[in-house]
Amino acid sequence: MFGQVMRNPDICKLFLEELLGEEIDHIEYIENQKELSDSYEHHGIRLDVYLRDGAGTVYAIEMQTIRKLALEKRVRFYQGSIDRNELLKGRSYGELSESFVIFVCDFDYFGTGLAVNERASYIKDTDTPYEDGSHVLFLNSRYKAANAGSAIIEYLDYIRTNDDSGGYTTELLQKTMERVREVRSDSKMEVSYMMWQLKYQDAVEEGRAEGRREGRQEGRREGRQEGRREEKIAFAQKLLKRNRPIDEIVEDTGLSYEEVLALSST
Repeated sequence: MFGQVMRNPDICKLFLEELLGEEIDHIEYIENQKELSDSYEHHGIRLDVYLRDGAGTVYAIEMQTIRKLALEKRVRFYQGSIDRNELLKGRSYGELSESFVIFVCDFDYFGTGLAVNERASYIKDTDTPYEDGSHVLFLNSRYKAANAGSAIIEYLDYIRTNDDSGGYTTELLQKTMERVREVRSDSKMEVSYMMWQLKYQDAVEEGRAEGRREGRQEGRREGRQEGRREEKIAFAQKLLKRNRPIDEIVEDTGLSYEEVLALSST
């Protein structure tokens, strides 16, 4: 649904203008669900929305509904792939397009509570900005601090609640909800949407099952580690009774000096 809404140029243009606080002349979709890969042997990416504005700035917008790890490195990979796709052979690096990677997350990835988290780069130990023309924004529908305009806040509220009766007032949300109703009333698109929902639910359940499996494995690992630690402590206590120097016990057991010292005083 997010992809279908964002592929409406009026809505997408308005979304970007509200988010970035800048007027955009027009936007052109480079390719819907663009796939970028150097070759079949290398990891590729499939972008939900990939577009360019009238000034040549490139935007990759993606919805993140399931919490993933290493989103920062995901962004890094996206930007590298976009840059390689944008810079034609024989062109100079200075001709690289300005780019924005925008992740709309239904979770607070950084734990800041901010509705919008934007990356900023500076030269270490200075206030000198490091400007390479790339920008990254993480939107957080689970925000606690509304550090964005009313349109973006309403957009995030709608993503979080999926509530069509929320009494939204901004142009962005009114157009968004109108587009959502169009998608839901289109029988072909509704079937596609329902199939996606089923696949999404399957992915969620698989993720939960994988989490439970990893939890059990982690529990067993922790149990083994705790067992080994108890063995080390018992061995250290025996060595202390034999009046072995603490330094030697540390070396023989792998316990810290402070741990062995604490055992010697009990």
